[in-house]
Amino acid sequence: MKILRIVSELDFGGVEQVVALAVPELLKSENLMVKVIVLGHGGRVSEMLTQNGYSVLVLNQKTRIPNFSLVRLLKKIIDQEGPDVVHCQGGEANFHGLWAAKMAGVKTKIGEEIGLPNHHTYWKWIFKWVYLKADHVIAISEAVKNTILELGEVEAKKVRVIYNPVGWGIEGKGNEGMEKEVYEKGRKGTNGGSGNSEVIEILRFAQNDGVKVQNVGVKVQNDGVKVKNDEVMPQIGEEESFVFVTTCRLVPIKNLDRLLYCFSDLIKANPTKALSLWLIGDGSEREKLMELSHQLSLTKHVRILGYRENVKEFLLGADVFILPSLSEGSSVSLAEAMMAGLPSIVTEVGGAKEILGNSRSGILINPLSKDSTIAAMHTIITLSDEERKEMGKRAKTESNRFSVRSYVVNLLEVYGG
Repeated sequence: MKILRIVSELDFGGVEQVVALAVPELLKSENLMVKVIVLGHGGRVSEMLTQNGYSVLVLNQKTRIPNFSLVRLLKKIIDQEGPDVVHCQGGEANFHGLWAAKMAGVKTKIGEEIGLPNHHTYWKWIFKWVYLKADHVIAISEAVKNTILELGEVEAKKVRVIYNPVGWGIEGKGNEGMEKEVYEKGRKGTNGGSGNSEVIEILRFAQNDGVKVQNVGVKVQNDGVKVKNDEVMPQIGEEESFVFVTTCRLVPIKNLDRLLYCFSDLIKANPTKALSLWLIGDGSEREKLMELSHQLSLTKHVRILGYRENVKEFLLGADVFILPSLSEGSSVSLAEAMMAGLPSIVTEVGGAKEILGNSRSGILINPLSKDSTIAAMHTIITLSDEERKEMGKRAKTESNRFSVRSYVVNLLEVYGG
């Protein structure tokens, strides 16, 4: 079976992470070939896949709907490739890819809705027309499924809910259990104190003759162990005894400006607690958030750390994950945090609460309410270490639902249908 997966871009983000995890796992199946077509720009994930020997074609075309020349180009490529399945992910990919696949006579045509669409009348009719060309439509959560059904864009019998997978890295390598244990010892200390970095030498910090090494972009030799990474982790110590972490695109819908205001109020209400917030990601709001952090006098408490290829170390080094999005179809970031054993504070809007399931590992918030967010943050910092640890254990157990293998098994059922 030959599969073409069509995406709009392949730099960083939820869709990109799904592709990076799914392609290697799919290719473990016998008699399966997978090629990724990127309509617009490539980037970090496309380069990573290419460097690891996977087939990626970056078209560098304008993806804004409609681009008729892009449809013609895609049909030409599909005719040449002769796939059995074309799987498109996201609005622009669905519009151009499903249309081209229909014209090319592809046997199985799959669209995937990756968010909660807010379509007005014109766009509802456009995507109803697009999804008529699909044999199956994947929704990444029940919330997404319900939304596209309520909009009347697709027939219920076509829709299948498949949650996004999570894993560490392109092959899912790593000893997460061991690393979490090391981080917990380093964060909390062996004598019940607030912790220091001396135990975290193998991961991203190194203790070398009593000197704490923060910038581990430089290789450090420590007791025969080479610490190697191109990222900089914040120092963890007395001044950062409790850490909130967010991993996401820094864009308006993630509601991070309101989070900074809430965090500022939390600090004022808890002057004796050492609190920090790490924002991991990049996007159009980065400069604005840095400026707001400065205006709120949060520069000693807030770390805006930019894009990180591997967020695992940051999750393992934090205490609580927080996701205040105004809209969230599903959330790879939340599932990753749960896999890292973190309790969470998450938006009640959309599919994020489905990721939590029945784990009782998170607190739901109204993302439009400062009071709701502050109350949840206050609750989480007043829980005992043991209570948070138990929430984290339940989160980690629940995250097994989102294994890459389970995702691929569900996907192959759709591909073969």
